[in-house]
Amino acid sequence: MTTCGDLRDNQRVPGSLTVTVYDVDENPVSPREVEIGATDTNGENLKVVIWKKHGISEELSVGETYRITGGRSKRYGNASGPEVRVHSNDEFEIDRLKTGSDTTRVLVIGDTHVGYRHRSDSAKESWAKDVDNRRTFEQSLARARDLDVDAVLHAGDVFDHNTTQEDRDLVSREIQRTDSAGIPVYFVRGNHDNSVSNRSLSQSPASHIAGRAALIGQSPVQVLGLDYDTGGFSHQLPYGEIKSTDNPTIVLMHDTPYPAVDQEGAPIHRKANSPLDLSGFLDSTEWVDLVISGHMHVGKRGSIEGYDVPLLITGPTGPISSFEEDSKPSTWLLTISDREIEVERHLL
Repeated sequence: MTTCGDLRDNQRVPGSLTVTVYDVDENPVSPREVEIGATDTNGENLKVVIWKKHGISEELSVGETYRITGGRSKRYGNASGPEVRVHSNDEFEIDRLKTGSDTTRVLVIGDTHVGYRHRSDSAKESWAKDVDNRRTFEQSLARARDLDVDAVLHAGDVFDHNTTQEDRDLVSREIQRTDSAGIPVYFVRGNHDNSVSNRSLSQSPASHIAGRAALIGQSPVQVLGLDYDTGGFSHQLPYGEIKSTDNPTIVLMHDTPYPAVDQEGAPIHRKANSPLDLSGFLDSTEWVDLVISGHMHVGKRGSIEGYDVPLLITGPTGPISSFEEDSKPSTWLLTISDREIEVERHLL
């Protein structure tokens, strides 16, 4: 995570900067809109100068914590030491972070398909011929580190069918960097993950959670994992591994779930496509708060019809959808407090 020590004079702020506000001046010298005094995560002081022309609408409050992206840093020398300022620019964004031990934040991704570039052009959509999913895999895990989330959940197809040692080393390296930052990575296997890529993942710090449950975050969230199962079920949903029905619970899977509907209530897919019917499982429980699915290459939100259970379809992190060119590759941020799950989509 970026701190004041990483900021260089007259350069763009790298990554994201988390600050806690101790002073707000809403009447600075025009054309400045507002100036805030803040501390970074190391307790170093800085000033943030927001200019009227950049139209920042976020209300800023003393005592609150915010995430800053974009902006340009300046360093000034004075008798008491260097003064650091961050000035808004056209790329500047400032967002309030929910804080407190009762909140868990999770970054969700799926269908990263590292190795996709090795497919023949005839096996790709016209707009995807130059896609290199190594870059978007790096961007996704860098975002997890910048946001300082509690965990990363991957809904399967980490790799494409064909990979090189370079592909596998890059994935392992990014997972290691993320784990070393105190952010565990959990995954289930997709239909493209083969024995070679699975072996590579098993040698990384990532945790394979298929057929079992994991508790993540300081205010624990329970995640139940299911590998892709070619339309059948060679294993049962992990009843035996359920740790608590009192915690918010997420089912993480790669299969296409059924009965799934979009936010307008229209079916997302047809049962004839052999999706995984969750009816029996959901009939037996009332404590599932969210189903996350990979596999379908257009990200969207919906629900499991008849059960009032929200559904998040991750979509891919690269523009490889066979359905539409602008499939809006994304990561998803979950902010979980009590049994409430707030979902934010962040485009890549």
